[in-house]
Amino acid sequence: MNLFKSARQWLLGNAKYYQGDNQLKLVLLVCIPCVAMTISALLLAEISIYLIAFIIIILTLLCSYVVVASQLNSDYQIRTLSNLIESMIDGDYTLRGRLQTNQAFQELLNLINELADTLSQHKIEAKESRLLLERIMEQMDAIVLATDETGLVVMANASAKKLVLGNVENIEKIQLSSTLIGGEIEHATSGIVDFSHTQLTGEHFLLKESFLSEGKKHQLYMLTNAERLLMEKERKAWQSLLRVLSHELNNSLTPIVAISQTMQSKLQKLADEQQQTSLLDGIGIINERAGSLSEFIASYSQLAHLPKPNVSNISLKTMLDNLAALFPMCEVNTVIDEKLMIHVDKNQFEQVLINIFKNAVEAMELQSEKVIQVNSYQEGAWQHIIIEDQGAGIANLENVFVPFYTTKNKGSGIGLTLCRQIMFNHNGLIKLKNVGVKNKGVAVTLSLPAIEYVNFS
Repeated sequence: MNLFKSARQWLLGNAKYYQGDNQLKLVLLVCIPCVAMTISALLLAEISIYLIAFIIIILTLLCSYVVVASQLNSDYQIRTLSNLIESMIDGDYTLRGRLQTNQAFQELLNLINELADTLSQHKIEAKESRLLLERIMEQMDAIVLATDETGLVVMANASAKKLVLGNVENIEKIQLSSTLIGGEIEHATSGIVDFSHTQLTGEHFLLKESFLSEGKKHQLYMLTNAERLLMEKERKAWQSLLRVLSHELNNSLTPIVAISQTMQSKLQKLADEQQQTSLLDGIGIINERAGSLSEFIASYSQLAHLPKPNVSNISLKTMLDNLAALFPMCEVNTVIDEKLMIHVDKNQFEQVLINIFKNAVEAMELQSEKVIQVNSYQEGAWQHIIIEDQGAGIANLENVFVPFYTTKNKGSGIGLTLCRQIMFNHNGLIKLKNVGVKNKGVAVTLSLPAIEYVNFS
């Protein structure tokens, strides 16, 4: 009996290492009672002690084999589950569990396989969404970038790489604060920010938002050109106003012109020559003013129906030389590289230059020497063209781009407004300022995207 107790204790002592394994416990619970009953029956039958010892050894070996086989099977199942879970942790959802004879284990494998299929589908959808987001970001004119909790740049679109990060392709290990513009963006608050750098100039709207990625705090920065947004809204407002004005004025002018022409034909038949002359003069004034209003409306309709620019590479020097021939009354000095090319609509940009040259000539009307100076230089992503005259300057610079506003006796107030609209359609800017002694003279700056930065949508 002591031998049976020792065997049982040995088996239970080894079984403590397999606590929690229900299959092993079941084997032990079955084997130990069977061995005990077999030995008891052999003792009661008074069989030789050597035979009993031999049988005990055989039964022990058999039980040991069953225990080891059961443990190996359990280890195989655990390793299978571990490999599947480990592959999913690493982001690989291609592994699948094979068919098993153990029904309970097979059900668990089926659930894990379904989980792998679901995670794989989610991974594909997330990757597709990220690719779509990156494509949208690359097409945006706005500057978009993100940093992690340490300030390292983890995401940047094409505009951000060129204008903020120094025209780099690889953004790894770039600290946003290490760049001049990046440091200013990082320390600025959300709202309108005025930049005066080579790569970035003018007022821009800055949006800063925090977000979580992989459980860590990140910072999103979005920078858009506020000047262009305001100009676009202003342009649309003026277009809507002009459409209404054109409609209402045309409705009134059409019957006025028709009635005045009818009255003029009837008045020509009057016998009283003096009365006829007086009335015809009055009708003539009505016709003249109606015609002037029609021309006025037609000129402003250009703002609402300006076609999209048909751009191509044009030599700026050649264009200026050709336009200078239209203004023989003044001297046009150009300091322009003959190889300098600009990406514009030839006809529309020529109209801009003609309007500016015409204004300059009229501003210098009372001067004996009329000189227009033109030069150009590139500053980062911008190609600047400066046209400077020596006229009387502009008294009110704030209203020069307001439609209907003019300081000329016969002006319509359309010239500079049309110029700004054309420059806007070319993704460019036009700015005016008084220069010279006592603000005598005007410098007009036309800013266009340099050839390597051109991006027309």
